[in-house]
Amino acid sequence: MTPTELQAFVAWVGAVCTAVGGVVGGIVGHVVSDRKSKRDVKVAEVVAETSAQDKLIDQLQEELSRYRDDNDRRIGRLESAVDELTNENRAYRAFIGVQRDHMAAHGIPLPPWPEGLPR
Repeated sequence: MTPTELQAFVAWVGAVCTAVGGVVGGIVGHVVSDRKSKRDVKVAEVVAETSAQDKLIDQLQEELSRYRDDNDRRIGRLESAVDELTNENRAYRAFIGVQRDHMAAHGIPLPPWPEGLPR
């Protein structure tokens, strides 16, 4: 092979290698880009799902807080009502005692104490 032919062959091999390298580089670049875009989509889905879950958790915590506040107010009203009824019951029991003493002092026969009622 003469130097001119060798030089032409090396140029041809260089051109073929450059072309093959360009094609391989394009394919590799496309595959890498595709993988990255798929990974970015997955990350975006996870972030969106996490964000939606966080919003739901926040809503549930706010709702639970409202229920607890409502329940605390309800319990406070019920405790007040029970206290009022307890005081009223004591007053009635004291008045019944006064009436029974009055009846006994004036000779009026006392009715029997009802069963089931504490004295």
